[in-house]
Amino acid sequence: MDEPTKQRFRANPARFLEESIKAYTLTSPLNRLPAFGSTPIFEEPLVGFADGDDPIFTEYKTIIAEFHLTPREALAWHLAETLEDNPPELPTVSVVSLALPIARETRLSNRRETKGPSLRWNHTRWQGQDFITEMTRHVVSLLEELGQHAMAPELAPFFKMRRLPDGLGSVWSLRHIAYAAGLGTFGLSDGFITPKGVALRCASVVTDLKIPPTPRPYPDHRANCLFYATGSCGRCIERCPGGAISEKGHDKNRCLVVLIDEQKPWIDGVHGDGYIGAYAGCGLCQTKVPCESRIPPPPKRR
Repeated sequence: MDEPTKQRFRANPARFLEESIKAYTLTSPLNRLPAFGSTPIFEEPLVGFADGDDPIFTEYKTIIAEFHLTPREALAWHLAETLEDNPPELPTVSVVSLALPIARETRLSNRRETKGPSLRWNHTRWQGQDFITEMTRHVVSLLEELGQHAMAPELAPFFKMRRLPDGLGSVWSLRHIAYAAGLGTFGLSDGFITPKGVALRCASVVTDLKIPPTPRPYPDHRANCLFYATGSCGRCIERCPGGAISEKGHDKNRCLVVLIDEQKPWIDGVHGDGYIGAYAGCGLCQTKVPCESRIPPPPKRR
């Protein structure tokens, strides 16, 4: 890496990382859908940062589950596994969180569906994940080249889903990480509503680089959802093809049945050729809803 690049990094690490991530998303050939004219999978991402020792990460052990890792625990595990000598002390731990909005054409295609995902949405689910994996590795490599320790918890061997009474839970919840990094809040469907909407995927990197945290510009974890803010929405209830969303929230166990069992015909080719992946992908609750591509404004008073 040349010296001018290193100087830009040292001058403002947060800006450097944000610009690098956005440039990689714009130019990477992996951020393309081969079956749809190599059009983009994701639009320009949102990038946020969190202090790895923010008390909210300890709170997640109660909110999510005791097994949910803090950023410091994740990075310490990584260093213990990868370094032959004694792992270094970590005076600072930071989190880089990304929210990648799904391209407009893909969202439009999924708006037209009522029972299962469009083919374009299905390809975005799986080929989009391939891009996210490589982009996350790119960010890790970039930080390491600049002399920092870094890792992606969602790509680590310890990452797995665990069964909880109310559904599957993760040892590293990307949406909760994004909430901590100031990128958005949760909706009735459990979707993550950002300034660019709920139709997105998330990623993250943990590093020992000191980065100023992004402020959380919302009063609570549901602030961006019209249903919770005003009681005036609930469109995602209507959009769910399997009744997994109600005014009581998101039934993760029922959602899993829809994804794996009831939408299996899409993978089997009943609704057309070309569907890929372990399951079709659904995402109907993320499209044709007021929060699809923005934080919805409250209804106007008459």
